[in-house]
Amino acid sequence: MYEKMIAPFEVVPFELMTKLEARTYLGWFTSEIPKRIEVLRAFYHETTGSSPNDLDLSEKSLGILWRWFIPQITMVPKTAEELEEEISMTPEWLRDEVLKENSKKFSEETSSIIIDIGIYFGTVFINLFSSLDWGVVHTPKNYVYVNRPVIKGFGKVEMNPIAIVYNISLRYLRNRSNERQLIDVFNVWKEYL
Repeated sequence: MYEKMIAPFEVVPFELMTKLEARTYLGWFTSEIPKRIEVLRAFYHETTGSSPNDLDLSEKSLGILWRWFIPQITMVPKTAEELEEEISMTPEWLRDEVLKENSKKFSEETSSIIIDIGIYFGTVFINLFSSLDWGVVHTPKNYVYVNRPVIKGFGKVEMNPIAIVYNISLRYLRNRSNERQLIDVFNVWKEYL
């Protein structure tokens, strides 16, 4: 069983956080990064028998990590309550599409690994490029990543590495895209520097 990342305090939805709550969350989040990387490395070792040193925070290790992860991506059906909530927030003309296309979600274990791969992915960037660091954006309030940990230093854009890994995991399931996907995304983001 994969060890989940759990905050030792109640976390309000990011869009409702005050600046102080967002900074507190960011401080806790960044303090957890070394532990999360070790959890990921240990699980990689446990499930492959390979050396955890394969995951050495290098650009090359992103390919190793992604090839290991993609066969483990697991989807589970959403609960009736989850589907009902989604449908209630969807315009009526799109509801059939939601039921057809979005009836599944990542398993808890897959979701936890996605978070840690996102942290790993972001840490690779920060280790390679000294101009980058974790931060938060407080405004505008309707910004999709408001108050969430993001990586700043890419010019006018911020990177949410967890969202990136989540999205490419979905894309992999839909398209069975290539095993270089994480490295390809890494190279796209390098262009912003």
